[in-house]
Amino acid sequence: IDVVHLIASERVDRRPSLTRRPTSDRPAVHRCPLLNRCALLLLGLCAGVRRDSSMAHNDLTRFSKKIVSLFWDPLPKNEDASEIWCLGRRYDSRYHEHRSQPSKINGSSSSAVSDSDVSQADSAVVTEANQKPEESAENGKNDLANSKIDLNCAGSEEEAFGWPPEFLDDLEARIWLTYRNNFPPIPKSNDPGASSAMSFSTKLRNWGNQTGFTSDTGWGCMIRSGQSLLANSLAVLRLGRDWRVGQDEHQHKELLSLFADAPEAPFSIHKFVEHGAQACGKHPGEWFGPSATARSLQALTDRYSAAGIRVYARPDDGDVYADSVFATATQKDADDKFQATLIVLGVRLGIDRITPVYHAALKAALEMPQSVGIAGGRPSSSHYFIGHQADNFFYLDPHTTKPSLSSQPSPEDIQTCHTRRLRRLNISEMDPSMLLGFLIHSKQEFEEWRKAVAETTGKAIIHVHDKEVNYATGTERPGAVDEVETWDEATGEEDDGGDEA
Repeated sequence: IDVVHLIASERVDRRPSLTRRPTSDRPAVHRCPLLNRCALLLLGLCAGVRRDSSMAHNDLTRFSKKIVSLFWDPLPKNEDASEIWCLGRRYDSRYHEHRSQPSKINGSSSSAVSDSDVSQADSAVVTEANQKPEESAENGKNDLANSKIDLNCAGSEEEAFGWPPEFLDDLEARIWLTYRNNFPPIPKSNDPGASSAMSFSTKLRNWGNQTGFTSDTGWGCMIRSGQSLLANSLAVLRLGRDWRVGQDEHQHKELLSLFADAPEAPFSIHKFVEHGAQACGKHPGEWFGPSATARSLQALTDRYSAAGIRVYARPDDGDVYADSVFATATQKDADDKFQATLIVLGVRLGIDRITPVYHAALKAALEMPQSVGIAGGRPSSSHYFIGHQADNFFYLDPHTTKPSLSSQPSPEDIQTCHTRRLRRLNISEMDPSMLLGFLIHSKQEFEEWRKAVAETTGKAIIHVHDKEVNYATGTERPGAVDEVETWDEATGEEDDGGDEA
């Protein structure tokens, strides 16, 4: 009810921008009375139709959050002294430093503006035809001065929110792949069941479009998260873990071209959809799950050996077999040399929410030096998680539609693949179905990773074994039955005979 009143009265604050331009990762949203009335009507219908349903509260809450996020999307503040982790790197929070020296901008807090947004828009100096050269030069100096002021303000703003600059630099260095539009059409399926597999919003967006899908908005978020996981694995492999935006631009550009929105690109959305239709039972326009994404990653890297990376996929569990990993890493090398291998594990850590006994192990997974992130984490809506601070997980959100990525990425294309915009989600709100990724460079590193997995506190989510189990013999993993726990046992409550969660 409060959300309805806020939207209807237009009292929901929009996230301000220092440069009064939309940031690269979220378009500007203007208050519109018609939109407000539509939101009010939709919320009313949702509440009315599902008033007697046991799921009404959860559905209405989720829907309300989406509506509010259109109008009010503030940058999160660092209000925790806990250490910050990003793909195996630890950063000091510095919370106490910022608390003792508060910083304000024009008397109010504003959300951070990406350096790339400011530099792209503010550094351009345009000379008009009727301008004198002296005036042009003087105006150019003023524009450059203003640009420097804006950049300084953006840096001060980041400090005001308390996030360590080196952590934000690391965040910005992660490759961020999102929804795209205006790419070459992905043909629709002729299968009669294809339409029923699509969401209503996808059907609505593509109604009347007979040429195929030219955008993945509404259905491609898990594919984009999987692309991000693979792209950042290749970035670590080719550019190094310490690479930052602006360095080694040629290699950076070549890497991004592998994920271009074109049928010929080896890791394009076209290739993911093609394999999904052939081997995973996923029609074009249908949402992928972690399992289909893991299988696609493995198949596409097998086809494109020039990428220099292998993928060992366990789409439906967290069991890793050392002999199979070594076979995957050496199968195309005549000298039996270990090639860099991406281990992807599709796990489910609960029913509706992540069971608390897995919290410690999930955090530890992102703290391992071999971690390249987690794809998934939201019901029918995927993110790419790269780190955490205590119970809050940081992620890159693919739910922003941008122009298609070219096979020869321009500087503007490259800017759309990076952001300093921080987003976080509490672990209690994450979906239990997800895809874990770990990049292993050598046999020695595999053994180090295996040791770290074994020493993880809390309930284990990854199990590493020497040899693959032959299920035809009826052999089961020792201790598997003993590991089964109910929710009540996990939370320390006694089973009262009711249904297990």
